[in-house]
Amino acid sequence: MKTRQKQGILPLLLALLTVSMAVVGQEPSLLLTFDQAMQQMLKQNPALLRQKEEIRQKEFELKSKKGYRLPTVTLNAQAMAMSDPLHLDLTPVGEAIAPLYETLGTYGVFSGVPNPDPATNGVMPPLPDAISTQAVRGQLLEAGEHIKNADWDQTIQKEEFALVSATFSLPIFAGGKINGANKAANAQLHISQEELRHTQGLLLTELVTRYYGLALGLQVVDLRREMLASMENHFSDAQKLFDNGMIARVELLHAEVARNEADREFKKAKRYVEILRTALNATLANDSVQEIIPASNLFINPEINGLASWIDKAKELNPQLNQIQQKKELADIKHTIEKNEYLPSIAALGNYNLLDKDFSPYMPDWTVGVGMRWTLFNGMTRKNNLRASETLHNQVAYAEQKANDDLKAYLVKLFHELQMQIEQKNELETTLELATEYQSSATKAFKEGFATSTTVVEANTKVMAVKTQRLNVMFQYDVALAYFLQTAGVPDQFVLYAKNENVITGSL
Repeated sequence: MKTRQKQGILPLLLALLTVSMAVVGQEPSLLLTFDQAMQQMLKQNPALLRQKEEIRQKEFELKSKKGYRLPTVTLNAQAMAMSDPLHLDLTPVGEAIAPLYETLGTYGVFSGVPNPDPATNGVMPPLPDAISTQAVRGQLLEAGEHIKNADWDQTIQKEEFALVSATFSLPIFAGGKINGANKAANAQLHISQEELRHTQGLLLTELVTRYYGLALGLQVVDLRREMLASMENHFSDAQKLFDNGMIARVELLHAEVARNEADREFKKAKRYVEILRTALNATLANDSVQEIIPASNLFINPEINGLASWIDKAKELNPQLNQIQQKKELADIKHTIEKNEYLPSIAALGNYNLLDKDFSPYMPDWTVGVGMRWTLFNGMTRKNNLRASETLHNQVAYAEQKANDDLKAYLVKLFHELQMQIEQKNELETTLELATEYQSSATKAFKEGFATSTTVVEANTKVMAVKTQRLNVMFQYDVALAYFLQTAGVPDQFVLYAKNENVITGSL
């Protein structure tokens, strides 16, 4: 039966069902629209939570790469011990100059020494030569004694010492390595973001399959219940006819077999519903004891058209294609970095001694400067790495071409599957009308003794098969639509297509 989507009717009926189940003591049920299920999945599914944590990881890694542009400051502490102290022996120098002081102090003649006495230096500014010579000789002899008695073997650094110092380095030119590292980290972040979109698309398709699969399963249970009721009525009619001698015992046995078969299929359908509900709980990460009942019907939206525009949209928004684009950029960045390995690295350097114990007083407290490191030859490693990066670029380019071709082919396949499901749904409506009419005629004829039990069973089976097939066609449409939108890069639009005013819903 084809119906237009009516807001509020199904939720009301399901609410009444929930109340009745609670009254008879069964576990309470949870009515859940597809919107609500999707929001719960996006909030709780561990696969999405893991992917979000990976994005946070990539964000922190990008921030760490930005830190390469800032200076590095380190605090160093050292406690050292040497086998022998460092010393400088200048005894030969002392021995060389001591005789000079002794000779000048004994035989030197000096004049013009300033008069140090304020009372007489006005009358006699320089001292007389005799007094000048005597004064200078005395000073030279005194200095000579100091030179003789001085320790000319000086310790520059004791064998044990400790030092606390701070150093810094600031990159001035790194041959593009810092820029490359930042670009690569940014590309990795975008890859993780696209991977999250891809995971969301996969899970949304999984949710559609399991949510609407449960909706299908519940309706199949109702169909099996109807079939069981029909076969019980048929068996009851057959029993009456047999008791009145109107049909043979084989007809009664056939009716009983059909009833038992309907009962087995009904129980089987209920078991399968529990399997479907467990799978849906896994997708929703739902640990509630409440039984989920889908509040959204199976549907068909006949307005999916414009295949060419969908292909263009997919090439722009498909997360897997976007990941390939980012990997292509990573290959280009790697190629640039490998080329820049031929360039030098330049950095500003500095050191400041903060604290020391027994450290040489001859060492400076601070130093600053500029350093350069330039690898001139490294055994052809750079050349081969550069060639390897070129092949990586080609690999990604071929992968992109293959992905585009596969994407187009898959979209075309899904598009035609959607159209096929629409066509089958329309054809099954006519088939259902005919099968229902045949069922009614067969049942009436059997009661009047003009038809066999086999005819009645086949008529009822045909009606149930067509109804089941009609529901299954709608289910297959919903799943194909989810895959179609996921491939196009817009899986979240599934909700919009499910709520469109022209949507055809399926119910019993």
